[in-house]
Amino acid sequence: MKCIIAEDEAVAARRMQKLLEENDIEVLRVCKSIIQIKSAVEEIGEPDLYFFDIHLSDGIVFEVFELCTLKSPVIFTTAFDQYAIKAFKQNSVDYLLKPIDRTELKNALNKYKAHHGIQTTPDLGALSQMIFNQISNSQFKERFRIKIGDRLRSVQTKDIILFYSKDKINYLATENNRSYPLDLSLDELSSSLDPKMFFRINRSAIVNIEFIENVISYTNSRLKIEIAGFDHEELIVARDRVKKFKEWLG
Repeated sequence: MKCIIAEDEAVAARRMQKLLEENDIEVLRVCKSIIQIKSAVEEIGEPDLYFFDIHLSDGIVFEVFELCTLKSPVIFTTAFDQYAIKAFKQNSVDYLLKPIDRTELKNALNKYKAHHGIQTTPDLGALSQMIFNQISNSQFKERFRIKIGDRLRSVQTKDIILFYSKDKINYLATENNRSYPLDLSLDELSSSLDPKMFFRINRSAIVNIEFIENVISYTNSRLKIEIAGFDHEELIVARDRVKKFKEWLG
C-alpha cells in the first residue's frame, strides 16, 4: 500500500511516517502545504490512501479539493476536540486524533482495507462549515502557563508577542525579549489562538498583530517582519502565505 502524507509539523510528520512504515505502508511523499499536495499528485499520481492534517502552512487542507480531483480515500489527522470528531464521523470521514496512537492507526488501516474499493466522498461543505464553527464558537486561550526555574507563572495571551519553533522546541516570547518553552505544537497553538490577533507566517512562527512594528519587502517575493521586543530569529513570511498575511493585516 502506498500513501501521501500532508503534515507541516516536522516532528509529527516523522512520527507518522515511522508508524506507517511499521505497518508496511510506503510513504511516497510528505507534503507541508496544499500546493505541495497538488504538485505531488501531478508528478507521481494518486496513492492508495492519503493522510491529511487539517491545518497546513498555506491554509485549511480542504482547499486542495478545489484545486484538483482526489479519488483515493482520505484519513484526516486532527487535534480538534470531541465535538469536531463527531462531525468527522457523521460525514463518513475517518480520522486520527493527535498525537497519533499506534492502535488507532492500525484500526483506521483495517477499516480502509475492509472498505477497499468502496468510494466514499466526504461532505466537504459540511466539514468546512464545521471548521468555521469550531473557530467561531471556541473560547480561545486567554493565558499560558510557563515555568521559570522551579516556579510556575501565568502569561496572558494578549501579552505574548509571538510563538516560534527552534531546534525542535516550541517557545512563547514576551515583550521583555524573554522566551519560554511550551509543550504544545504550533498546530495545537493555531487552533487555540484568536485568528484575528495571531497569524502563522511560516512553519516555525505565529505572530501577534499588536506587536508588529514593520513589514519589509524581502527576497523571493517574501516579507520580513520586525516585532517589538524580539531579536532572537528573523521572522520571514513564507511566499505562499504573503497574500493571506496582507489580507489579515487589513
